[in-house]
Amino acid sequence: MIDFNFNMLKRNKADDVIDGLLEKVSAAYPAERLERIKARSEATWKGEAYKDRISYVVLNYNIHAEPHIPDDASDMQRDMINQLKIMLHNAVIDDEYYPAFSSGLEQVTVPSMFKCVKEIISGSDRIKPVINTPSDVYSLPEAEIREGYTCYDMLMRMAYKYKRAGGRIPIYMTDIQGPFSCAAQMWGIQDFLCDLDEYQNEAHYLLNLCADAIIKYFKAMYAIADGNMIPIHCHPVLWVPKDCGVAVSDDFFDVAGEHTVRDYSVPYLEKIGGAFGGVTAHTCGNMNHLVNLMNSMKTLRAVNFGVSETDLFSYARGCDPRIMLLVHRSGLSVGGLPLLNTEEHLAACASAQRDTGVRVFATPQYTDEPASLENLKKWEAAAGCSG
Repeated sequence: MIDFNFNMLKRNKADDVIDGLLEKVSAAYPAERLERIKARSEATWKGEAYKDRISYVVLNYNIHAEPHIPDDASDMQRDMINQLKIMLHNAVIDDEYYPAFSSGLEQVTVPSMFKCVKEIISGSDRIKPVINTPSDVYSLPEAEIREGYTCYDMLMRMAYKYKRAGGRIPIYMTDIQGPFSCAAQMWGIQDFLCDLDEYQNEAHYLLNLCADAIIKYFKAMYAIADGNMIPIHCHPVLWVPKDCGVAVSDDFFDVAGEHTVRDYSVPYLEKIGGAFGGVTAHTCGNMNHLVNLMNSMKTLRAVNFGVSETDLFSYARGCDPRIMLLVHRSGLSVGGLPLLNTEEHLAACASAQRDTGVRVFATPQYTDEPASLENLKKWEAAAGCSG
């Protein structure tokens, strides 16, 4: 087990701000409120959706500048202060938002376990491929979490916030790209997609390595939080029962055909799901063409997509009711799907659940609409299941 030793005895002005915010968060989210959030969320996850309204989270980042962040704050303290402020800012909305620390996104996290690094190409980050010829997969180093690797740094950021809060506030998992996404980036995306069928043995060898590394990393995240880790990153705002599995991303669902997803993604998602009692699959883009394939997965607990990227009503009509739909808003429109505001998003999700019987957990977050009494009533009404 990795152990991070932080000197919590050495204090600065930022520590005073953190202590004050921790007390305010504890007051804003008393134990009975947290239990109510957990109960409602768990009912939706486990197939016992409430009849009055759908489960939803409206997260508002439009927060005030106070309290002031002292100049002596470290980067991790600054991040912690900002996240505590967000928790307080969203306490006025009585939805299923669950306060916990997020550690952000680094797509290189799992590939870095194989010594992969980022590089800048045309002003954008990407993972520098380490597979120059297919046979290189057989000489990859063993996946490990070591100081100096991004995977280590992400764990350290999680561990700091968790320990600094005295274990009172859980942590959300960091974004974990699924085996297919990790393998593609390590191989080189274009080459990987072109080489899959010609070099099946090498592709499956690498995919299996990536799945094992992901399982190892999940265990490390649970360990540094004493098991108090919420296994969701899509998006890190809601409670997930531990027996509902973990979440991973496969952003190639949008561009890969059913054959590719069936043969090269699903088996490794199932492996992760088998290790943790289920899996939630996230994708950016459209995944309507995969609904029947996803229904065939044994360990799939939920799918996550954007309502303006995947056609919600079409997917819900074809979806196996045992699978929950975790639906967020997006600024991207695919195939002419409309961009919805918060009220419209909640109403669409409630309508999909009411009309098809498929459970929908709506996360129309990142709204810039104020959490006024008028808006709160409007959002609650839009989430209603009675039509």
